[in-house]
Amino acid sequence: MFLKFFSPAAFLVFLQGCSTMNYSKAKFDIIYVAHYHDSAEVFYNSGDYSQASTLCDYALKTLLSGDRNSMKSEELDYYDKLMDSICRLRIKAAQKLYPQKTESDFPLVFNDRVEKWLVYYTGPGKVYFKKWLERSGNYVHMFKEVLRAENMPEELACVPIIESGVYPFAVSRANAVGLWQFMKPTGEIFGLERNHWYDERRDPVKSTKAAAKMLKELRDKFDDWYLALAAYNSGQTRVSSAIKKQDTNNFWDLYLPKETEDYVPKIIAAVMISKDPLIFGFSDDTNNQIKYETVDVYGPVDLKLAAKCSGCKEEDLIALNPELSRQCTPPDIIPYILKLPVGKSAVFIQKFSRLSEKQKYLSKKEIRAREHKVVVYKVCSGDSLSTIARKYKVSVRNLKKWNNVARNSIIYPGQKLKIYR
Repeated sequence: MFLKFFSPAAFLVFLQGCSTMNYSKAKFDIIYVAHYHDSAEVFYNSGDYSQASTLCDYALKTLLSGDRNSMKSEELDYYDKLMDSICRLRIKAAQKLYPQKTESDFPLVFNDRVEKWLVYYTGPGKVYFKKWLERSGNYVHMFKEVLRAENMPEELACVPIIESGVYPFAVSRANAVGLWQFMKPTGEIFGLERNHWYDERRDPVKSTKAAAKMLKELRDKFDDWYLALAAYNSGQTRVSSAIKKQDTNNFWDLYLPKETEDYVPKIIAAVMISKDPLIFGFSDDTNNQIKYETVDVYGPVDLKLAAKCSGCKEEDLIALNPELSRQCTPPDIIPYILKLPVGKSAVFIQKFSRLSEKQKYLSKKEIRAREHKVVVYKVCSGDSLSTIARKYKVSVRNLKKWNNVARNSIIYPGQKLKIYR
């Protein structure tokens, strides 16, 4: 109980003073992490959950700053055991300090499968997760607002981190699209429209509302958030069938596709990191929420013209309006609500209103040209029909038809392919 009289910094000095052996840095880091852990257990058992949680935080910070590459196999084994024990103790302390208030709160567990991804995201995959976490700051406030409106746990705001890397233009190999990775038929069921001009699966607000509804339905069906997420990933029919055949509704006991078995642990790891980014070695400065103003336009407006009138870059408008597929507002929705950077709506209205109707909107001829835009793609080394089709969001079948490519023909570097978009 002597730790109550030491600050964390003083405690480190104390440990260093007590050490008389010539340990490697890796060994020494692990030794005083173990001291933190053991002391945290003492405080937890005595009922001081706040001090136990604090010491676990210091232990995690130190552990995650260690260089795993310099450790020997026995040191790595001890490292992994410490990581497991500290995370479990920290979760137990947090549950004592902040007991879940409602049945709908997202449960957090720590096990080997969660640890695997926690170690990956704070180690080899840290560069990716850092980018995803930063992008999350653009939308997380909106995610949580929508989830609160549906009386759902805010932890689900981490789902797009795993689904899409929080990138509205993300497209999976199976052609799932957007932040929440909706397939076209599923998107339509939940009210997301798609045509030649726009794809609402890429609309951040609309897709989030659709995802919240879908997840809520799945939670009501399975009465378990982990099973609901598994069904979101691989389909409720597959999960229901697995539950029936294997006679268990415990996600951790079910045999599901490997991707789905990893999916839930990935989200749990993402939740843990996003709750305490500093503890896990990430910046806490992710409050870069996207803010915008809106204007109504009464015809198909080219985004280049909109950017010129508002005094911003075309890329800014594309980023704010990711649902638009042809770099213009759709001719079939009048008026269309166009998002502009904050402070740009007044100047847009002022300049746009001075234009003639002919100057404001795309002509019928220009609209027809955008209905069948042709891209000529030069095949590079390593390309295949499937990778090119995925890149341009077209089918392999159409790609072959447009270029008279026979069924078993091989494409070659330098070959030019027409792509109609």
